[in-house]
Amino acid sequence: MKNSPATEHDLGVFASYKLNQIDILSQTLDVLLQNHCHEKSNDDALYSDYFLGLMQGESSSPWPQLTPHGLNLSTLLLLSWRTLILQHLPTKAEALVNRLCFAELEKTRQHIQNLKPQQVNSPAQGLESAKSHTLAERNIALIYIEFGHIESLRHTATQQLHEMLRPQDKLYPLDSGLLLILPNLAGEGHALLAASRAQTLLTDSCTESAISPRIGIALWPEHGKHYKPLMLAAQTAAKQCSNEEPAIYQAERDIQGRLLAKLEKPLREALAQNRFYLAFQPQVQPTSAQPIYKGTEALLRWHDAELGDIRPDEAVRVAEQLGLMPQLTRWVIHAALREFSQLSKAGLTGSLSINLTPSNILDSRLAQEVENALILWNIPGERVIFEITESAAIDELEATISSLYALKALGCKLALDDFGTGYASLSYLKRLPIDELKIDQSFIRTITQSDTDAHIVESVIKLAQTLSLSVLAEGVEDHATLETLMAYGCNLIQGYYFSHPLAPNDLLQFYRALQPFEAQQ
Repeated sequence: MKNSPATEHDLGVFASYKLNQIDILSQTLDVLLQNHCHEKSNDDALYSDYFLGLMQGESSSPWPQLTPHGLNLSTLLLLSWRTLILQHLPTKAEALVNRLCFAELEKTRQHIQNLKPQQVNSPAQGLESAKSHTLAERNIALIYIEFGHIESLRHTATQQLHEMLRPQDKLYPLDSGLLLILPNLAGEGHALLAASRAQTLLTDSCTESAISPRIGIALWPEHGKHYKPLMLAAQTAAKQCSNEEPAIYQAERDIQGRLLAKLEKPLREALAQNRFYLAFQPQVQPTSAQPIYKGTEALLRWHDAELGDIRPDEAVRVAEQLGLMPQLTRWVIHAALREFSQLSKAGLTGSLSINLTPSNILDSRLAQEVENALILWNIPGERVIFEITESAAIDELEATISSLYALKALGCKLALDDFGTGYASLSYLKRLPIDELKIDQSFIRTITQSDTDAHIVESVIKLAQTLSLSVLAEGVEDHATLETLMAYGCNLIQGYYFSHPLAPNDLLQFYRALQPFEAQQ
């Protein structure tokens, strides 16, 4: 279904409808907001006024007043509101409600985009600029200020911290706090002095809110030479410190640092000696009889002789830190396509899904390497789906769009993984060449216990389908969840209910076991 943009006329028509059981609708909406908005914020009241205004035919803009967490909820709450409101309206109103939702989602997208220009440079660019202002034998301090659940104070904190900034210093708002980049410091003592000054300004100005931020410090070049490891070190220091005193990063206390120390040599050896392997988890189309096999996702596995099984996310994090992600991704793509080629020769049909990291998406060599691998293993691009995370797509939107279209040019399909966990907006999906949405398992696993999550999942499925997107639910582990998703019209299912990740030969047996049932469809 195609919907044109909402207009003032649409708002007027919408307001003319007489809503059924308005008291029940209001109560349900209040519960939804209370369950998702932070208690210490004003987000629930802002959203309540906003939705009340929509029902009266008035479109307001609460986005600037919302906390980052509240803004993050915009799509999920709008989708839930859509589902709730349609239960109290005649069927013919659905197209109108869809237009209103898309128009409001577009406003959130524009607001998020408008936030970015305020940061003239990104923090990574700010670090590079700071290097030009730093003399030899001196340091750059990255001071990370974590607010926890009091993001609503970030604007006040930003104003206060500007008092201490020198012309060459930079201040960047982040989702969970603030980042100061201070060049040309004399060392740890100078950085601690600056951090203490920041803490004093914040505590003195926000005493009525009992603000007690955690402040972590990382120093260039001692703790890293590039933005990502330095930012991680500063965040780690913030988590390690007490609320009373800022802390400088200490590698010996750093879990991630210990992980890096533990896995660096084994990871390099595993890459050099081909010690990784892949497991394949089936993706099926649910039916009232037997499921229909549709594809599989390739999942990285690593068993070390001394360390045992290493979690995939740990391997990926360390590879990212070591700059080895291109090599690891190249191994995954070739290994997955090689196994898929052999399975296809044995009769396997359907698609192959391969995960990409944010750094992969921004790698200019990605499309060429994928094309080379497809040719080498004789796999049509149309049978391959590349999965990207929601945060990867939105953080570097323009670069992501270019990279994704390069993959689409090869015939590959694209899936947005873990949908619902970042700054979600279906407005972004209209710009991305996405074919499939994967709803994050954190929502799927609770839909039979939580009406709120059930409404969210149902709304995501229905509105995604209006964009002609296939929807896959991951993390399905029981029959009740499956039945609920089938009732919502979910296209594809992945999870332990049907199968754990399998070795290649076991995947082929799983596929063959379904064939007699598929032939009857």
